Amino acid sequence: MKMSFFAIFASIGLILLILSLIFRNKDKKMVEQCTVTTKGMVIKYTLWNNNGVHFPIVEYIVNNTKYNQRLKYGWVVKKTSSFNKINTEVENDVKDRNLVIKSNAHISTNALKEHFPIGTELDVFYNPQNPAKSYVMRFVKNPAAKVLFFIGVSFIALAFIGLAFLPK
Repeated sequence: MKMSFFAIFASIGLILLILSLIFRNKDKKMVEQCTVTTKGMVIKYTLWNNNGVHFPIVEYIVNNTKYNQRLKYGWVVKKTSSFNKINTEVENDVKDRNLVIKSNAHISTNALKEHFPIGTELDVFYNPQNPAKSYVMRFVKNPAAKVLFFIGVSFIALAFIGLAFLPK
């Protein structure tokens, strides 16, 4: 019982740690490979939303080929209240890696549409060997890497706690 508990939790923890390293390595490669900058233009917004935010989609051209990439944020924090204005407000700099918005709980507008209207020019960093691999304005690490790392460490800690305190 004790050893199976340890084996299961330690295995899950190791798998999560390995996945976090894979995500971290993927992020590192993206930054290393996207060395060329060009100007892109906001052409539309995502159809789906994240916490009520529709992200700008930027079109850029490399060697007469059009590519699209959306502006990304690590986390979107939404502060809602029935008493807030209908116009959604961004509480931090829109160029930050995370986005904090204040909106009405019942109806609100797309906060990024005001900051990045269609036609806005933004910098796009792309991989010269594969221009489809790119990011807009600044690179944002995948938050899953940190989340998986901390959950993996927690599972490994639980495995050792179970090994020490569970009855034989």
